[in-house]
Amino acid sequence: MTDRTTDPADLVAYLGPAGTFTETAARLITGATDDRNLLPCGDIAEVLRTVEDGRARRGVVPIENTLEGSVTATLDALAFDTSLLIHGELELPVTLIAAAVAGTSLDEIVEVTSHPVALAATRRWLSATAPNADRVPVASTARAAELVAERGPGHLAIVNPLAADRYGLEVVARDIADSARNLTRFVLVGAEVPAPTGWDKTSMVVFIDTNKPGALLQLLEIFAERDLNLTKIESRPTKDELGEYCFFLDVEGHLAGERVGDALAAVKRTHRDVKVLGSYRRSGARRTDEAERIHADDAAYREAASWLAQWRARVTPSAT
Repeated sequence: MTDRTTDPADLVAYLGPAGTFTETAARLITGATDDRNLLPCGDIAEVLRTVEDGRARRGVVPIENTLEGSVTATLDALAFDTSLLIHGELELPVTLIAAAVAGTSLDEIVEVTSHPVALAATRRWLSATAPNADRVPVASTARAAELVAERGPGHLAIVNPLAADRYGLEVVARDIADSARNLTRFVLVGAEVPAPTGWDKTSMVVFIDTNKPGALLQLLEIFAERDLNLTKIESRPTKDELGEYCFFLDVEGHLAGERVGDALAAVKRTHRDVKVLGSYRRSGARRTDEAERIHADDAAYREAASWLAQWRARVTPSAT
């Protein structure tokens, strides 16, 4: 149980309850080892509100899964509902197990409970093992473990090992995901923009003026002209009118860099609006050759800008 007297500056809010994959991600991305520094929240919106209201300094939420795609609740909240920024990210392998109260046999399962992503990730295993069982989606895998612990025999939870351990469940099957490449990307959110590390990513959402042919091409050309690599492009409804969409983009590099900064300025100048969602260290090990290439490209960009500035300095001032 989190001690509510803990200084909010030391608290990390996360999608709870205790035992979720998000708790594991929160511990890994922040280095938190004490339960008193972790504050479980009921849903993604509550995590963000907790940080925005100052009850916790940072928060951790899921944003993307390799099997099910983007977590739209997180994307929409960052785009429309909060001014919080992404501070960092973590890609976490998702290990799914089937768990139940001690002594439960797979033959007696009448109901399977889990988060919708976990249920989707284990479709083939469930069809082969419990084809007639009802599938009940809940807010998190930890909540599934909690419910199954309360309901007893005949109920099965698809969870992570941490949740099974926390709620006293017995593992009845391991590694049940349909794909071994089941990863979830989590993001750390807060109020500041971290300093560049040389291995960074900038996330944004861009709102176009009108939905017309070539609108996306015009946007992409801004980054191509500056030799910037986009690692994600996704459209989402603007929630204003049917058929109106905005674009979520991730680009390699930090907004403090010359090329990314210039690209953001160009997008702001040529589109209805752009909202920066964060500029932060990328997940994964830093590739030295890639970091050096980005540094060299930025250096060349600065050199070209300096050359142009020298020519502009030679322009004769107007007499009027």
